[in-house]
Amino acid sequence: MPPRIAEPISVLEAPLAATACPSFGIVIPSAPSSVQVVRRVVRAWTRCHCQLPADQVDTLLVVLSELCTNAVLHGHADAFDVRAWVPAKGELRLEVDDKTPSVSPTPGSPDTDAESGRGLLLVDALVRELGGTWGFSADGARAWCVLPAPEAAR
Repeated sequence: MPPRIAEPISVLEAPLAATACPSFGIVIPSAPSSVQVVRRVVRAWTRCHCQLPADQVDTLLVVLSELCTNAVLHGHADAFDVRAWVPAKGELRLEVDDKTPSVSPTPGSPDTDAESGRGLLLVDALVRELGGTWGFSADGARAWCVLPAPEAAR
């Protein structure tokens, strides 16, 4: 199933909701080492503020790693943005914006001996496993996923 293409709500435009899970946003250098930093920040946010179960956090971090790695490898800016918030009751939203408009990527079909090219297939499978949706902004610069939020984050 290809990812959905939709223009997500910007965190700055997101409606304020009474929630135990505050929003956050970071701008981080477009470097391979930044992926690990993003994982640490999102792990803390999801576990402490949103109270996601550890297994869901681990799965989400794999998704986020793939999206951030794509931003580093395919983006043409010096930095990329990562944002997360609870836009509506029962939802967590994460976005990775590499500020590089392009045709929205789709999961590929790499050869069995290919060393790369499976990241979006993995994203698709894991987001669906978590009961969520994902896709790209219309200009292809922003990847997003929306996941069910635990009761504590609502």
